[in-house]
Amino acid sequence: MTIDNQLPEDFCQDTYNAWTLPKRFYTDAAIFDYEQENIFAKNWVCVAHVSEVATNNAYVTRELIGESIVIVRGRDKVLRAFYNVCPHRGHQLLTGEGKARNVITCPYHAWAFKLDGELAHANNCENVDNFDKDSASLVSVNVCEYGGFVYVNLDEDAAPIEHQLPGLAERIVDACPQVAELSLAARFVSDTPANWKSIVDNYIECYHCPTNHPSFADSVDVKQYEHTMHKNWTVQVGLAKPSEKSFTFDDSVENPNFSGFYVWPCTMFNAPPGGDFMTVIYEYPVSAGMTRQHYDIYFLNKELTDEQKALVEWYRDVFRPEDLRLVESVQKGLNSRGYRGQGRIMADKQNTGISEQGIAFFHRLVAEAHRNK
Repeated sequence: MTIDNQLPEDFCQDTYNAWTLPKRFYTDAAIFDYEQENIFAKNWVCVAHVSEVATNNAYVTRELIGESIVIVRGRDKVLRAFYNVCPHRGHQLLTGEGKARNVITCPYHAWAFKLDGELAHANNCENVDNFDKDSASLVSVNVCEYGGFVYVNLDEDAAPIEHQLPGLAERIVDACPQVAELSLAARFVSDTPANWKSIVDNYIECYHCPTNHPSFADSVDVKQYEHTMHKNWTVQVGLAKPSEKSFTFDDSVENPNFSGFYVWPCTMFNAPPGGDFMTVIYEYPVSAGMTRQHYDIYFLNKELTDEQKALVEWYRDVFRPEDLRLVESVQKGLNSRGYRGQGRIMADKQNTGISEQGIAFFHRLVAEAHRNK
């Protein structure tokens, strides 16, 4: 079966005279299947903060395009990732996150694996003819630490992450110098009825901010706002001011900027002024019309102050629901016969804070991914 996923070579090349991706890119199951194999299985995808697997034996599991992945710090301090599947009969080995023992034992038949993936023991293997221990290890997944976060890549021939995201790590450290020292304070998980690209579209512009994020708009001035594009990532920088309606920070902060990073294909980092906390949106696409999101909040201190607890509640009860309502409504509209199929990208040549040049940038990346078979 062929899929209608080809776009003109010049698609979105003229940022200021551009239209969005056709609606089928948000609704067609065949296009989503293509993206699973040609975007999410072939790129580095951010899955965790380094603090979550900082100590020996610490592990997390993640679901990416139907694959369960376990990321674990070995006793030798080396970070590794494996498909979360026993080579014997396919049972999953670990769930959730936590501290692994010195071996990972399959719950089904008690096969045990060292934290480097090597088979340690299989019951009755000594009585099985031609049992090959070397071919019974866990299957590795590429993993790396970059700019304070953990990325995985399902492509066995993956190039180093710097080829995909050059300069990103340094820019994140500039925005949040203590990024590697942060620790997870809260996580909100949602199965959002929207295509993964709708969520990126919503993040990568602030055209909607004044009307839909009044408390955020009270703390970040979209009139003093710039959006710069880099290879496979962008950063939106706005002048911030302390606000009781959203986040506050010390007036003595030398660089009172809010930095919002979009990272191909599906991760968003937010660094408010002060360098003492961040929020991250991790996307795990499930289908053409469904995306699982982890909305994580990180602070330097592990015992939260009352002010920080109130901030977590603001993200949970105010700011996050504002975006969820938007992308859910968009997905419904994209499925309507009343939608003409594409929307005008509202980019102005002054690159103002409400300009949608980020949409054109992102849609160029998607179009290129669909051409690179």
